[in-house]
Amino acid sequence: MEPSQNNDSRDVFDATPNLKLVIDKDGRWFQNGAEIIHPQVYCQFCAMLEHSPDGGYQVRMGREICRVEVEDAPFVVQRVEDPDDNGISILLNDGTTERFDPEQFWIGAHNVPYCTVKQGRFHARFSRPAYYQIAQYIEQGEKENELFLVVGIRRIRINKPA
Repeated sequence: MEPSQNNDSRDVFDATPNLKLVIDKDGRWFQNGAEIIHPQVYCQFCAMLEHSPDGGYQVRMGREICRVEVEDAPFVVQRVEDPDDNGISILLNDGTTERFDPEQFWIGAHNVPYCTVKQGRFHARFSRPAYYQIAQYIEQGEKENELFLVVGIRRIRINKPA
């Protein structure tokens, strides 16, 4: 089934009371407590994910919607590819690969790195292996707690919480 572009709320059935969907901090999806392990179902849920009007997340299929509880970020960077002439590519937990935008990279609470993905629509948390892979491009600045991401000739200051 294809996700619907219909946003007319009069015809929408909210399945949330009957179906609990959760994305954990590692990017795993759960339905009513059971992990979704079928690859096609998993990828379909990832593709149907959208922001809900209240700022949370939901999936939409046809005229049905269901709220999604997200523990941290809805996507996870699984791997950082070696750079080429066009920059760095990242592999996400839904199996897609996209260009990494170093301008949209930051270090969050507990020193967890994040970036934006899916054309800036979502945040992605870096898995521990991906963190180690991106760390080889991070340099210490002259000031304490000042970090830079160096990709090719670009040197971008990394935003970090105070």
